[in-house]
Amino acid sequence: MPSCQTGATLSNGHDQATDEKVARLLEMLRQVKDFRADRGKVYDLHFVLAVALIATLAGATGYRQIGRRAADLPQGLLTQLGAPYDHFSGAHATPSESTIREVLTNVDADLLDLVTCAWIHECATRDQSGDLVIALDGKVLRGAWTDENKQVKLFAAMTHAEGTVVAQTLVPDDTNEITQVDNLVKNLRHTRGRTIATADAAHTQFRTAILLRKRGIDYVLTVKGNQPKLHQDIFRRCLPLLQETPEHEEEERSHGRVRRWSIWTTDATGFRFPFARTIAIIRREEFDLEGNRTTKEYAFIVSSLRGERATPAAIHTHVRLHWGIENRLHYIRDTAWREDACHASRGNGPRNLATIRNLALGLLRLHGVRKIKETLEHIAADRQRALHYLAT
Repeated sequence: MPSCQTGATLSNGHDQATDEKVARLLEMLRQVKDFRADRGKVYDLHFVLAVALIATLAGATGYRQIGRRAADLPQGLLTQLGAPYDHFSGAHATPSESTIREVLTNVDADLLDLVTCAWIHECATRDQSGDLVIALDGKVLRGAWTDENKQVKLFAAMTHAEGTVVAQTLVPDDTNEITQVDNLVKNLRHTRGRTIATADAAHTQFRTAILLRKRGIDYVLTVKGNQPKLHQDIFRRCLPLLQETPEHEEEERSHGRVRRWSIWTTDATGFRFPFARTIAIIRREEFDLEGNRTTKEYAFIVSSLRGERATPAAIHTHVRLHWGIENRLHYIRDTAWREDACHASRGNGPRNLATIRNLALGLLRLHGVRKIKETLEHIAADRQRALHYLAT
């Protein structure tokens, strides 16, 4: 995993290299246009966003906690962030909760997403070779409601390898995430022909496959009952394969269970689905420790991949890692930052708070952090520790 200072020791001090790397993050945040008039403005927009980010790295879940943690930031850290100096108090000043709330409620959410996701994407893939594989999925912010009394829903793309969000968009109230695929990937920085998107069965649509391929993105999609003809055709083609030895098998033991995956693939010649090149069937079985099978199910897959990029092992890896977006993104935002319990609802607030959480999570992942909640608590005990994670 590409990372700078992955094994670095945390310190309350800082050096020139850290200063330069923090400056790059601040420079990225400067790209977000300030909506406020110059008159009466005390804090630069990029400074307010940086303060919100550090407070989020310290575990803040909403405006009130961000304001409280911002008030406790050490003077040395505020100096590095470019905080204004208050000559009356003899200290660097920090924005209040109301200022932070105003900024996150009104700042351009599309631009904030675009800037932060592009920066994290560049940091995560700067030393990467081969395919970029991303998982597409939506998440409802259960505590946030729109003016039309509907829940806010976001649609995001997360990298399989690093677990970082590289694109995010809002799903309008009058539609669903299926219609937002093009809007999501249009700003994604990728290499044509070297990017693969995975998605659940809801996205197994002709239009989605065509949109992805037009942008040079291959797909690996699950087929279920929402495409009955395709599902039936794949079942008939794959049924004879089940009589043969699996082309690839994997087994895993955990929590007193044994899980086994068996995979077969074949070409998609004759299938009426845009740009389909390979179809696959995955048999998932679960056994107890005595070898008794407790569950068995099948998954049917259609993909535009072929050749060496569509081996049974590769298809299985793409399908299995797709569900990491639930565990590595949605679950983390819910448990570490209690996102579903956050009732921010005005303006762009719900989406911008989610974007700040995505950025914080991305910074932690770039440094190889696995225990997210424990790390947030570690930073909360000494906000100066956030510097290690701001430096990428």
